[in-house]
Formats: sequence, C-alpha cells, structure tokens
Amino acid sequence: MDIFISFLIGFVWYQVLSVFGASILLHKHYCHNQFKVPVWFESIGLFMLMILCVRSPIGWIASHRMHHTNSDGPGDPHAVSQVGFFKVLTTTWDVKNIPIKYAKDLFKNPRLVFCHRHWLKILIVISILSFLISPYFFLSFVAIPFILAKIGFGLLNTVGHKTPGGANVPWLNFFVAGEGWHRNHHDNFRRVRLHKWDISGYIAEKLFNNEIQTKQSS
Repeated sequence: MDIFISFLIGFVWYQVLSVFGASILLHKHYCHNQFKVPVWFESIGLFMLMILCVRSPIGWIASHRMHHTNSDGPGDPHAVSQVGFFKVLTTTWDVKNIPIKYAKDLFKNPRLVFCHRHWLKILIVISILSFLISPYFFLSFVAIPFILAKIGFGLLNTVGHKTPGGANVPWLNFFVAGEGWHRNHHDNFRRVRLHKWDISGYIAEKLFNNEIQTKQSS
C-alpha cells in the first residue's frame, strides 16, 4: 500500500513539475519567449527542472530551438529519421555541436548558467536528501517524476512526431502537460494555449496575461 501511495503521489507531483517547470518555464518562457516570468517563479521552476533531470537547461533549450529550425530533417537533434527511433524514445540521443546562436542569450541569465554548470550535483543532493527523509519520499519526490519525464520527452519526440511537423496526440498530455497538442505548437510556436484542454497554456494565460498581451501587441 505504501508503494502504491508513493506512485500515486509521484504521478500527481510530476504533473505539477511538468506544468510549471517543463511546459511554462522551460518551453513557453525560455525556448519561445512567449512571456516574461518573475525571478521567484523562475527559481522555483528551475528547481523543478533539476528534479526532472533535463540535464543542462541551456542545452535543452538550444537543442529545442534547433529542432524548430530543422524540424524532422537534417539538423534536428532528435528527429527519428536522423537519430533512430529507440534513441529518441529513450532520450539517449546527444548533440555533438550546438551553434552558439541558439544559446547566446541564455548565458546572460545567471540562474540558467548556475544550473547549466551544476545540474548533476543539484540532482544528486536532492536525491540523497530525499532518500534520507524516507525511501518512499524519494520514490514520490524524485524517482517517479524522473522516470515519467523520460517517458514523456521520448513519447513527445516519437509519437508526437509520427507525421512531419508534429501531431496532435491527446493522450500524451498525461505525460507532457498540454504539449500533446504538438501539431498546433509547430503550426504557431508563439501560441501560448494550444487547445481548450491545454492546462499549462490555460495556467500561463491566467498567471502572465499582461505579459502575453504586451508580447502579442509588440
């Protein structure tokens, strides 16, 4: 029963991390600059990203920008046609060279740079401390979100790209917090809310409505 509860709590906790850390901060804010966020939100979101183990957030953001520039073709760092289905599904692909133009602005952010340099240390410390609290706490707080994030990113880049230019796959939203409407995102990467059932887009609109309107009018 304790393990079942840990899995259930871990799944719910992962949804929080996925919405606020991965979708709103990492994807919508950092990758596509759809709106600005306050420092407190950014700091909490970066902590969430360390749990999800996106490794260097700068590397993730830059490779995602490359993905949009060269979607599903040569130069796309995680295109199945270029890397192979299994590597993309298991997120074991790697980028040997990222042109500086995709990351130049990111190195101006000291919080991003800190996480870029120390992401592994941060993850190890979080893991050890949570395990010392309780193995069940570690399972819910770190292990389950880590596993679900790996599954989510892998599915998004394979099933979410079963057709060139992305595909809308509603059930993916259980793993990627609204990003399952992936064709809508590729059709317009400035669009904050991808679908009426896009929960992360809805929350972003409610939290940062003034910033979004400023961006859209500029």
